[in-house]
Amino acid sequence: MPVTSKLYYLVGPSGVGKDTVLGHLKKIHYSGKQPLVAHRYITRPVVPNDENHIELAEFDFMRRLESGLFLFNWSSHGYQYAIGREVKRWLKRDNSVLVNGSRNYLEQAREIYPPLVPIWMNVSETVLRQRLKERGRESEEQIEKRIQRNREMETLKPNDCVTINNDQTIEDTIGQLLALVEISNI
Repeated sequence: MPVTSKLYYLVGPSGVGKDTVLGHLKKIHYSGKQPLVAHRYITRPVVPNDENHIELAEFDFMRRLESGLFLFNWSSHGYQYAIGREVKRWLKRDNSVLVNGSRNYLEQAREIYPPLVPIWMNVSETVLRQRLKERGRESEEQIEKRIQRNREMETLKPNDCVTINNDQTIEDTIGQLLALVEISNI
């Protein structure tokens, strides 16, 4: 029996709502074969009501990296990020997997796992600015730098990325995401 699982690589600017969407997706059940959501390992402390990740000390992160326990790993904003190799086992067992990735790492991820399906999540600058302010992690200056960086990254979006928009309700965004998963699994 051929494996029909897919690896979906979700990217977008910080504050676009990737973690919110993935958090809601993990709590719902729908009538299709819902993808598993991969864990992210990050050297940033866990904060209540923020990104759901597994916090690792820098030393612990480096030991796991050197031991080959990560499928993907990258640095961003002074922290280390990774997706564990367990994702490959999930895929071999015919489970599709959704990864919260990095736009800057997309091409390396494709080299490591060529059949991945890139999903580019975007949001208007007005909504992005509002969300970044509400989460309270960045200063006004840092927020404006992130907005500018997002403008630059949008110009580098690969043509084959599927785009979903998160300006509307969380239910609408999840609907777009699940429709994409259903279509690509046909």
